[in-house]
Amino acid sequence: MKNRLKPVISKVAAGSRAAQKGLQPGDVIVSVNGQNVSDLIDLNFALADEDVHLVVKNGDALRDCYFQKRFGEDLGITMESAVFDHIRQCRNNCIFCFISQMPKGMRPSLYVKDDDYRMSFLTGSFITLSNMSEADLKRIIQYHLSPLHISVHTTNGALRSRMMRQERTADILKELQNLAAHDIDMYCQIVLVPGYNDGEEFTKTLRDFASLGDHVLGVAVVPLGMTRFRQDCEPLNPVTEACAKDIIERAKPFIMDSRERGRGSFVYLADEFYLKAHEALPPAAWYDGYEQIEDGIGMLRLFEEQWHQWDGMTRATYARKLNLALFTGTLAAPFIENLVNEICIANLHCQIIPVENDYFGSQINVAGLLTATDMLRTWRGLSQPFDGLIIPGTALRKGENIFLDDVTLAEFEKEIGVPVRVSEFAPDLKQLLYHWDEDKE
Repeated sequence: MKNRLKPVISKVAAGSRAAQKGLQPGDVIVSVNGQNVSDLIDLNFALADEDVHLVVKNGDALRDCYFQKRFGEDLGITMESAVFDHIRQCRNNCIFCFISQMPKGMRPSLYVKDDDYRMSFLTGSFITLSNMSEADLKRIIQYHLSPLHISVHTTNGALRSRMMRQERTADILKELQNLAAHDIDMYCQIVLVPGYNDGEEFTKTLRDFASLGDHVLGVAVVPLGMTRFRQDCEPLNPVTEACAKDIIERAKPFIMDSRERGRGSFVYLADEFYLKAHEALPPAAWYDGYEQIEDGIGMLRLFEEQWHQWDGMTRATYARKLNLALFTGTLAAPFIENLVNEICIANLHCQIIPVENDYFGSQINVAGLLTATDMLRTWRGLSQPFDGLIIPGTALRKGENIFLDDVTLAEFEKEIGVPVRVSEFAPDLKQLLYHWDEDKE
């Protein structure tokens, strides 16, 4: 059964027109100017009018709210969700799908296969276009829903169908060309699967993207993730050092050509390619404002940049010996260790400890997929005592202190037995190292 949502108001700005009319969090918008609204796109267009008639419901009570305002003036309401009917689910069965490799018993939200063009426009989630109707396409063009974020993987239609195990995915290049012809911009994504869309296929896909001109704003390239729970999935090979080097070399001409023409780097490779290839990360300028950072692209370069820009108060010594442990993923551990070793504070010792991912499998080596289970196992195996532990914020659900395996931060800290602090990014980590005794929650 589809997960039904409602247009629920989550926040009303103080002093706004909505507040003056008595709207409050929890109110459900029943209609706007006599029409139902199915998502934020409908709502924002409807609320832009000069005369707005809202019917809202709180409990069983219905009431009318009338607004006369300037065209486009904000009423001051924030909605609980971006869509009000249901999130459209993915119909594909991709050979590299990470959700298909997830164990049972984790947070329910981790199993949602979002493939909704509205979420792509509103929140930047990637879609495949395989479940869109003609009406959807007309709406995209009519409302100029741009940019869209599209998981392409390859522009070879037959190969794409094979990788996504869905016949409706084969006309992807025509679909991209049609969107470009209607002035819709796109961010494109490639999940790199060795033996499928690497090598010459990778080069051809980049060439096809380049043919769409300025309508492709950027191409994010990420390696497939492989967990130990893929026994029932198609056998695949991980990205090796040789593969990573080849991808970097194939992307380089497109990057250089685009930058020479003042368009930015065009192709953005995940940090993992450079780490696996044992090659230096590109300079900060090549990431063009880090727009692809949610895909793990440029995260380490930004970390390093912010690390050296941190301008907090420093210290020369701690009054007593302080031994801290810092957990991170195995892939980035040497990079983080090099930065932490720059700090010289008397009586401070901080040991970088890479955590092996037994929960998902050793092929998963990033900090964002570490679980409380693996961190507890690592902690219990340490040979020396520590006064505190620092963990990466990416291991917790955004906005909540909950790990992937549904353990809360409070439960985790109780098991650890010493203070546990969270480092979201470089400034947080540096603040903790310089002011551990002052950063008590």
